[in-house]
Amino acid sequence: MSFDPVSFLEDAVQDDSTEDLGGTRELLLDALRESGHEPRVDAAGNVRASRGSGSPHLVFNTHIDTVAPHVPFERDGGTIRGRGACDAKGPLAALLSAFLDAEIEQGTLTLAVTPDEETLSTGAHALLTGEVAPGGPGETGATVTPLSASDPEPDAYVVGEPTGLDVCTAARGRFEGTIAVEGIAAHAASPESGVNAVSAAGRLLGALESFDNVDAHPQLGAATLVPTGIEGGESTNQVPARCAVTIDRRSVPPETAEGFRVALEAHLRSVLDGEDATVSLSLTERETPFLE
Repeated sequence: MSFDPVSFLEDAVQDDSTEDLGGTRELLLDALRESGHEPRVDAAGNVRASRGSGSPHLVFNTHIDTVAPHVPFERDGGTIRGRGACDAKGPLAALLSAFLDAEIEQGTLTLAVTPDEETLSTGAHALLTGEVAPGGPGETGATVTPLSASDPEPDAYVVGEPTGLDVCTAARGRFEGTIAVEGIAAHAASPESGVNAVSAAGRLLGALESFDNVDAHPQLGAATLVPTGIEGGESTNQVPARCAVTIDRRSVPPETAEGFRVALEAHLRSVLDGEDATVSLSLTERETPFLE
């Protein structure tokens, strides 16, 4: 029986893979087995299958996890809607169809489908390093065979992600961090006796827009810096002594995570120069490195 990518996508979108990936993973495994292949699930939860042998070696990669909340499946004629229809079960259906239908006269074609792309990217981390990091759906502390150790080593990768149907040969990185502002608590009736960390954080929010650490990239454009959360104050009648702002950085080369942290912290400190409030920036701790 030939593989029908549209039917596969309909089934995959109906499965809620915001937390439990088992249903979508089984759909993928069943489709591969029904087509005569012997897929395996490695210790990090990646589904892997290969066809052919020798060089060149091409790898198809995408992911099965989706971002909460789950959005129910709908179909209106030729349009399929629902969580994952675009990111990334649609690309999964396309790559799986190409994997199953390709006529391979020479070389190797590998399908490597990862879990946990939307949070820590532990599946991709294992494929690259062979290490299974904590925090993902795999067997923490175990090891897997990295793709670089394949025989032969991969020559190229095709990654399934929404791109507006354009071919993209690069992607921005992502860093996440917390700006911590420290002041001095005081009664709100006597604000001059304290240092308001929330007011200082407000000035820093404006300064984020003027931060310019790296030139625009010819393919990726400019880096972005977005405040995504703020928390401060302990009592409604007290000058707040602390405030924290969460930031999201989408980086472009040659910026590194540590280089970004140092440069932004210096920029923010210059804004508060001469004030009693202090500021520091820390990158969010995670089990896998931020991708630059």
